[in-house]
Amino acid sequence: MWSPFRKPNPASGSGKPPPPPGPETTRVAGPGEKPRVFSRGGEFRPVWEIRRREALQGVPLLHLTEELVARLRSGEKYDEDDDWILGDLLQQELEAAFDYHNNRYGPRRYYDLLRPVLAVLPRSRFAGATVVDLGCGSVNPFAFTFLLLSIGAERAYGVDIDPIQDWPRAAKALATCAAWMLVASRRLLDPDRVPPEEVLRNLRGFDLSKLGAGDPAGIDRSRLVFLQDSVYDMSLRDGEADVVFSNSFLEHLDRIEDLLESFRRVTKPGGYGHHLVDFSDHRIYPGLVASPFEFLKLDTRDEIVFGSNRLRCGQLCALFEKHGFDVERVETARHASLSPADQAQLVEPFRSMDREDLERICARILVRRR
Repeated sequence: MWSPFRKPNPASGSGKPPPPPGPETTRVAGPGEKPRVFSRGGEFRPVWEIRRREALQGVPLLHLTEELVARLRSGEKYDEDDDWILGDLLQQELEAAFDYHNNRYGPRRYYDLLRPVLAVLPRSRFAGATVVDLGCGSVNPFAFTFLLLSIGAERAYGVDIDPIQDWPRAAKALATCAAWMLVASRRLLDPDRVPPEEVLRNLRGFDLSKLGAGDPAGIDRSRLVFLQDSVYDMSLRDGEADVVFSNSFLEHLDRIEDLLESFRRVTKPGGYGHHLVDFSDHRIYPGLVASPFEFLKLDTRDEIVFGSNRLRCGQLCALFEKHGFDVERVETARHASLSPADQAQLVEPFRSMDREDLERICARILVRRR
């Protein structure tokens, strides 16, 4: 019997098992019926295909994906006339399955990042602006700021301590971003939109054909710049930035006062900062703890506890004010209930803090440089 785990036979070309001959490929006919042979678009499945599916059902989806990627990379091809139908269905299903927030190459992530920004900073604010993305990451580091260029920003910096992992992949991702904006900008900006001709004007200097081919030479390096810098000592000029962004980044840093002084230096007077900050115990995400407040029970002087600094939203806002920023807006992005009994288990100063502030476990903070 064919096994989904056997190595393909090189002599067969595709490595696919041929359907077994004879009655296994047909349905036993009822009285007065003619036997019907299975076809891909038909109603009946051959027994060998049913057995194959049964054998595969116990294999985790991730392992199936790994195997598919490995085979394609090894040179295996889809080579039957109707394989393209199945391939197209696969592509559609993958696009739908991977369109979620944590996918750095999917549109849903950038809708989630852009909409809250444009709700508090109108698109006109970005006309001719210089924007900075702190902690842009080493995977797809330019997408967010490139989208800001497409709506009117003049120059964008991505700042991260780690080098870019894959320059060709990062370049190709920008062509995808341009396609989103040119074909259906409302998908990212809803209810706003930008006419395609305006997007093209805003992306002047970028060679979209080179970007589509994964060629980093298509990036206009005078307008989109990667800085492999420490955020405590960025190689930006004083007052160069009109808007500074961070996304789930500030909670992972120590020396917060030094950090905010660095922000103050690079932000021009009247310039803005928009920061999404996650105040949860990050062990909650892999399921290591049940409560986002768990690390507030630990009596320690360490600034970083399980990867986070334990600052509460109110404390962070007070530090922004201390370092030359006015806090213009705080929006709760995620909330968790904390009972009086649970709060009593926290160590100081958290035990005595305002419960409403503690329960704000993720927030968007808009600040303006004085």
